[in-house]
Amino acid sequence: MRKKRKNRNHLFFIVPGFIFYTIFVVLPILCVLVLGFTNWSGMGEIKFIGLDNFITIFTDERFTPTFFNALKNNLKYLVCVWVIITPIQYLIAYVLYIKIPAHKYIKFMVFLPYVISTTIVGFFATLIFNPNIGFMNEFLEAIGMETGAWFGDPNWAFKLLILFVIWQGSGSGIMIFYSNFMDISQDVMEACRVDGCTEWQRFWHILLPLSLPSCASIITMSTIWALAVFDLPYILGGTNGGVNGSLDFANTVFYRYTFGSGLNGRQDYGFGAAICLIMFLIMLLVTFIQNKVLAKFEYDN
Repeated sequence: MRKKRKNRNHLFFIVPGFIFYTIFVVLPILCVLVLGFTNWSGMGEIKFIGLDNFITIFTDERFTPTFFNALKNNLKYLVCVWVIITPIQYLIAYVLYIKIPAHKYIKFMVFLPYVISTTIVGFFATLIFNPNIGFMNEFLEAIGMETGAWFGDPNWAFKLLILFVIWQGSGSGIMIFYSNFMDISQDVMEACRVDGCTEWQRFWHILLPLSLPSCASIITMSTIWALAVFDLPYILGGTNGGVNGSLDFANTVFYRYTFGSGLNGRQDYGFGAAICLIMFLIMLLVTFIQNKVLAKFEYDN
């Protein structure tokens, strides 16, 4: 008897995606891995220089303080994600879940900023807090209060950045938490009410444990975002990362020293690739430690 041929129609769906993923994701990663050990301006000969780029990053008297200041800002941002932004997202999602008055309108207004382009958000932020023509200073003058330089003030720049991140970026996390709450069986919630549980007991013993998986997902995604943020700090602080590097992050440093001839007077894709590799390892390490910690709080059904 002839052997029955296996149906491999699924390959027609898998292979195109695999090819595109390999070309646009896997190959660029491999190229960055190789470029990190070279000196290349984007044109001409690629020179292999070994670990020189990495040595420069950690020992150069001009670059090293800049890099570690940017990394410090990334880590500050990350801490804000853990202790400020994620709890705010969770709290607002819970408030919407218990259906406070006008909760549908609030849900719409909370999620609306998320669909606005970050470029637009940054543009309006600079207009509002512009020390010369901005609305904020005009308002403060009108009520007799002291005006400020805002994004030009190192004491205010980072705080305002976090404020705009909360306003514009919280919507996605809020919707994930809210969807998680809505997936919890109503039979369980009704049984709580019948048993006489208070709102606090219901939150602490049911909603919180059952929403821990979504907490882990949101914190992991937010961690990666915090270590890779570029657009809003670049718009608000410019290429140089704001006054005294108050809005300088690892990716703005990467942009400046890769394409803006910040270190040796010309573009250096090899040096930029080395920065990317270091940030990738930092991301990997932070995410690994974070997931190990979060795994201890996972809820077993």
